[in-house]
Amino acid sequence: MHKSGFINIIGRPNVGKSTLMNALVGERMSIITSKPLTTRHRIIGILSGENFQFVFSDTPGHIEDPSYKMQKAMNKFVYNSFKDADLVLHVIDINVKYEEEDKLLEIVKDTSCPTFLVLNKVDTKTEEEVKEAIEYWTQRMQPDRIIPISALKHINTQS
Repeated sequence: MHKSGFINIIGRPNVGKSTLMNALVGERMSIITSKPLTTRHRIIGILSGENFQFVFSDTPGHIEDPSYKMQKAMNKFVYNSFKDADLVLHVIDINVKYEEEDKLLEIVKDTSCPTFLVLNKVDTKTEEEVKEAIEYWTQRMQPDRIIPISALKHINTQS
């Protein structure tokens, strides 16, 4: 049986979405830089195997309060990514505190497709801090699954 699907990667700027897609696809598809807002449109990466094909979509970082037209257009790529997703990978930087009134978190909570919360940059935390973050996000979001990773160091990014 052959399986296929669209997996859309979303999150705020500089959480490691592009690094994650590159790690999952095994090729450098997206630009990786510490400069925020480098990805300005959706970038597609395809991973194929003997009985599967996954189409990954790396989206621009969601901007909570866009202040000009380009930022609003970039947010549209993020919002539209929910329309064709079979699975959403919501990437969160484990080192960043998120506001209670986060628009993207609310949209993700209300989506009908499965959502995996990806806690990135776990290599910067202790095992206990990672466990605490998993508990926090489980209570706050109730995602279908939480995956702690380090996209940069390829920790937990293997299929």
